[in-house]
Amino acid sequence: MLVEQEFQFKKAQVERFLDAEFEKWFPSDAKISLRQRQKFIEHCKSQIKEQFGSDILCVLKFTKQGFVSFVLPPKIESTEKGRVFQSFSYPHVFYTTHCLERFNQRMEVEENAIIFLDSLLNEAIVTHGDHDGYLVCSEGVFAFEEEKDRWIIKTFIGYDLLTDDQKKRFFSLNGISFLPKDMISQGFESDFAISDEIDVFPEDRKS
Repeated sequence: MLVEQEFQFKKAQVERFLDAEFEKWFPSDAKISLRQRQKFIEHCKSQIKEQFGSDILCVLKFTKQGFVSFVLPPKIESTEKGRVFQSFSYPHVFYTTHCLERFNQRMEVEENAIIFLDSLLNEAIVTHGDHDGYLVCSEGVFAFEEEKDRWIIKTFIGYDLLTDDQKKRFFSLNGISFLPKDMISQGFESDFAISDEIDVFPEDRKS
C-alpha cells in the first residue's frame, strides 16, 4: 500500500509541474509553433530528470486536441539489497540502485535508464539458462539473481569492460547471434578490466 501511495504521489508531483510549466510558457491561446513545442518538451524532460530523477518514464506530445502527457514513475521496493526499481517492460524484473547508477555513469545516455536497460533486456532475455546468473546481449552482460517470483538485475557490464576471458566465455558460438561488430573485426582484445565492480564474476576469481 505504501509503495502505491509513493507512486501516486510522485506521479501527481510531475503532473502538477507540467501543468505549471505549460501555463508559464503559453499563457495565452495563441498558436504554438513547432519550434516552441520542441523547446518546451526538451525543457520539461530536462527539468523532470533534474528535479524528480532520471528513472521516470515521461512521454510528452502536442496533438490536435492539445498538449498530452503520460507520466509513469517506476515502482520502487525496499529489499535486503537496498532499493530496487521495477522494469517497465517486465513486471518480474527489478534493477538495483547500483545497476542504474553505474549504467548512467558509464553510458551517459539521455534516455531514461530503465527504458534503455529494458531495450537491452529484450535481446538478452532469450539467453536465460545459457549462463547461470547472467544474461547476454550484443552490448554486454547482465548479472542477476533469481528469487521466488522475480529477477534482480545486479548490474550491467558493457562489452568494452569485459576481460578477454569473459568475452570468450559469453560471446562463444552459443551466443553468435549477439556477437558485437568490433569483436568480429578486432578479435577479443580489451584494454579494460572490472576492478571497481561488485563481485559479479566470483567464479573467475577462484581459478
